[in-house]
Amino acid sequence: MAFEQLTVQEIAAQAVSKRMDIPEFQRDFVWSPQDVALLAESLYRDYPVGSFLLWDSSDYQETKTAQGSQASLWIVDGQQRTTALCLLLGRKPYWWRDSEAWNKALERYDVVVNLLPENDGQLVFGLPNPIRRQDPRWISLRRVLSIEAKSQEDGSKEDKIGEALTELAQEIAQSIEQQTGQANLFGKIHARLQRLSKIRERQILVIKVQHEVEDVAEIFSRLNQAGTRVKEADVILALAAVRNPGWVREKYLPYRTALEERGWDLDAGIFIRTMTAIGLGRARLKEVPSDFWNPESFEKVWKEASDAISTVIRRLAQYGVLSGDLLPSMNSLIPLFALHGRWKQHQSYRFSKALWWFLMANRAGRYSGSAIATLNEDVQVISTASSFAEATRKLIDRLEVDFTIDEVEFLNRYDRVGSRFLRLIMFLVLYNNTAVDWVDGTRLGYDNTGSAVTSGYQPQWHHIYPRSLLHHRRQDDEIHSLANITVLNERTNVNKLSGKPPWQYIQQFSIRADVLRRHCIPELFAQVADGDFHDLQAAWAVERFDDFLLSRAELLAKEANIWLSSLRED
Repeated sequence: MAFEQLTVQEIAAQAVSKRMDIPEFQRDFVWSPQDVALLAESLYRDYPVGSFLLWDSSDYQETKTAQGSQASLWIVDGQQRTTALCLLLGRKPYWWRDSEAWNKALERYDVVVNLLPENDGQLVFGLPNPIRRQDPRWISLRRVLSIEAKSQEDGSKEDKIGEALTELAQEIAQSIEQQTGQANLFGKIHARLQRLSKIRERQILVIKVQHEVEDVAEIFSRLNQAGTRVKEADVILALAAVRNPGWVREKYLPYRTALEERGWDLDAGIFIRTMTAIGLGRARLKEVPSDFWNPESFEKVWKEASDAISTVIRRLAQYGVLSGDLLPSMNSLIPLFALHGRWKQHQSYRFSKALWWFLMANRAGRYSGSAIATLNEDVQVISTASSFAEATRKLIDRLEVDFTIDEVEFLNRYDRVGSRFLRLIMFLVLYNNTAVDWVDGTRLGYDNTGSAVTSGYQPQWHHIYPRSLLHHRRQDDEIHSLANITVLNERTNVNKLSGKPPWQYIQQFSIRADVLRRHCIPELFAQVADGDFHDLQAAWAVERFDDFLLSRAELLAKEANIWLSSLRED
């Protein structure tokens, strides 16, 4: 491992010349303009901006654009910051898609600086707007940082840069004087431009690792313990790409993108560990021999894993799990994929039973956090069991959780991390009740043409008794209780029902009793929807909110347990 200090302009130069590059499976630039502005301000104020981690990847042949000569340094940690530095200096990194896209990015990520802030304080960094563009005090930082000597014939590079800064300071001072009448500003502006230009010379710590690719996972794992944000699975993915040229670009990335468009944004670890779980019965990557990724077996394992992932996601959608955002734990998908991949051809295999175990594992929080050891143990059970029944029995025996949901649980707040499982169960119960939106009649999880949503579904959590109605009458914990929540479409939730008492919107939109029942609305409250308005108003009065909460919590628990039991015993 080697350490060195590189300046901002040196890092940008290496990104432009392809001395540094990024692997093709890394995501595109995702920073916001504000993120870039904050980085620029941190560099100016000499605040820490973190170290960069590079891997000497001379043997790695699958970079993001992978054409021509090969870069020798792979940016493992620092891709976003490196791209931001290139934007600040106006220099297109090698991996950027094309010039047109780059020019649009330059416009979007233009950071501006106020050289004469109020009360003559610290320079202010910000983003351009029409007012700032007309104010000569605000100048594009890129205009300062992109100044370079065009020629050194008549002097040193530093002299040429100094001359350019002098000319720019004179131009700015004249513009301010013409617009505001302020005079004698050249010296102050020139000094501040010189300090801004020093951002290019700000040094950043760069850590370089030069090992065989098989050792990199262990190195990064240990670096992670020191706070470096590197995922072990990304390194293993690089190893798979080394051994299988073209796979990342031609198969992995298109497949991952297609899933993401359907609402399943799975990270590299899900794919990699699903492959090792199905092909080797292991989820701990340190236990996977490097020859597992050789071409002889790789293609078969990838096909089995991708088929299992696609089938399970399709089957989950049939029950109402329409996107990964609904799940309390994404890691819980790995053993479910493995269970299906291992036993799908077995005569006793039932997806409903696998789904029941999967939901209970999420209830128990079995794979939350960094539960790799637990995940590895369960994957081994799936792999070594003699039957699907034995595998599920052993998996179920490991769950330390009550399989029956108590009604009091639906009195908890819906907006707490610990309520993610109950939110999921409530949505699945409503989905399997064929519940519909209260205004437009669209079935939950479907579009207005009657087709199931295939691009990811985002439930809109609606307060049945609105917050504005209960604000001064009930505690927040009661207002946000799961029993006071249902799922509607966004337009209905925000534009149609927001702030209205239930008796009002039930009458206004002619919401029928049978529609309310599908949302687990208790019978005493649902039946009045088809009757007299005075009865409706009396039944749904604020004074009856406690009765509503208790009776709906009881009904939600009853229907949830019936549905879960049907999965287990089907």
